[in-house]
Amino acid sequence: MRMFLMIASGLVLLISCGESPAPGESDSPREEEIVSGIAEVTDEAVLEDTLLTASENEENINAQGPDGAWTTTMGVMEFSTDNQGHVNGVYPLGSIDGELDGIVLEFTYSEGLLKGTGSFIFNEEFSSFQGIQDIAGSELIWNGQRM
Repeated sequence: MRMFLMIASGLVLLISCGESPAPGESDSPREEEIVSGIAEVTDEAVLEDTLLTASENEENINAQGPDGAWTTTMGVMEFSTDNQGHVNGVYPLGSIDGELDGIVLEFTYSEGLLKGTGSFIFNEEFSSFQGIQDIAGSELIWNGQRM
């Protein structure tokens, strides 16, 4: 991109190095076409780069998801996700099994004989979450940070 701008700047400089038009005369149509063309190409290239970067960021966030190791209120947890958004997690007291919808994970947990439901809301970068675990009608806070 920088190389293109340098070449484009050189063309404009080369064109403008000729004689200045006499008072009342306009610049040549060719010069206007070249300058206009450079502006259009530059704007298109900038727009394309911006769209590409936004798309790559979205892919990185979606590709990362919750998979990996986390430090949580309930100890270290390891998440794994399949292609359909089904998430499994293992932590010292038990395991979770749930469905990821965007950044929200709704799950059931199992801690020996104790079973229940919960939910986590991840930040957009999937670097932390805030959540709750329902234990016999009481909500217990369950937060985490990516390790």
